[in-house]
Amino acid sequence: MKSGYKTIEELVIKVDERNFNNETDVLLGVSIDKCFIPSVANTIGTDLTKYKLIRKNDFAVSLMQVSRDSRIPIARQKGYEVAMMSPAYPIFRVKNPDEILPEYLEMWFKRDEFDREAAFIAVGGVRGSMPWNEFAQMQVYVPQIDEQRKIVEAYKIVEDRIELKRKINDNLEATAQAIFQEKFAPYYDADELPKGYSNVSLDSLCTVKGGKRLPADCELLDTPTEHPYIRVRDVGSSRYVCINSQFQYIDEETHSAISRYTVSTGDIVISIVGTIGLLGKVHSSLNNANLTENCVKLADIHTVTSDYLYYTLCYKKQIREIELLTVGAVQAKLPMYNIQSMKILVPTEEAISDFQKRINTFNKQIEANTMEIQRLYELQDTLLSKLSA
Repeated sequence: MKSGYKTIEELVIKVDERNFNNETDVLLGVSIDKCFIPSVANTIGTDLTKYKLIRKNDFAVSLMQVSRDSRIPIARQKGYEVAMMSPAYPIFRVKNPDEILPEYLEMWFKRDEFDREAAFIAVGGVRGSMPWNEFAQMQVYVPQIDEQRKIVEAYKIVEDRIELKRKINDNLEATAQAIFQEKFAPYYDADELPKGYSNVSLDSLCTVKGGKRLPADCELLDTPTEHPYIRVRDVGSSRYVCINSQFQYIDEETHSAISRYTVSTGDIVISIVGTIGLLGKVHSSLNNANLTENCVKLADIHTVTSDYLYYTLCYKKQIREIELLTVGAVQAKLPMYNIQSMKILVPTEEAISDFQKRINTFNKQIEANTMEIQRLYELQDTLLSKLSA
């Protein structure tokens, strides 16, 4: 073993504490983005005493399909004193915080190199999964505890800055949505519309077009090319869908085969499979990027502005109208014809112009904050890549 490295097994202890006393009703899962999310599992009639408890600073990991996803869903639980998880998740905690900080170990797990190594190890497993004993033998570089504290503090400064910018953008977006609802929401239930207002189908205001599945023999690339590929997971975290370090790419040959399925700056993207109804406006950094078949784009927007249409769809999502348009039980989907026929309120040109002028006061700051967040993510990636140097 290389100097300064220890196995995960030497650093952590696996725990299996069950919810026998119904200590909590908070049920969590771990996403591929390495964070905890509320579980969507239907627990009606389920015996929750069999579920595992996960306490603050404990880790949970999913070792299934690691090679397929090329990422290990793994995260440190920070939001609750105690929560519960499916028994399928291995849960573990640091043995000795004086030897390795939980925060430092979390940073190690976030490294792209960690995911690549795990995917390589898991190739031979059933369905690309990784047994716990193989995961436990993966190595972690463990510097002196004082050095760990410095590394964690530097990372936290960047993390806090990202959170601040996110909160500012969330507040700006909430204000913009409130302006939309104040001006236009009352007319959605009105028996009679004001003069000059109308309800029209979405496809009379734009072109609704789907993305394209990759050819069977093609794979997404981690190495950047001139052709980013927008997936569902790239949409919905903020208003703008813009390039970042988590994007994957396609080569020139693949792009040529699906070149008609690209987006342009200002298009609106909607997810139609998986997590349905995620929305985003295409940033200039993704002009001419390819789009997954699990999303549609709204292009060539006219009569209304793209901002007006974006906030209309945000409102429809909020009142769950988009959810009602989905079909299918096992694999829910938002059909294109349901999107095309969606009714959109079209105000007068004067009302739209007034709304756009008010929204423009937010746009510049929201975009600037979004781009700063992306630069901060890149700085985080740089800090993570240096952990083993």
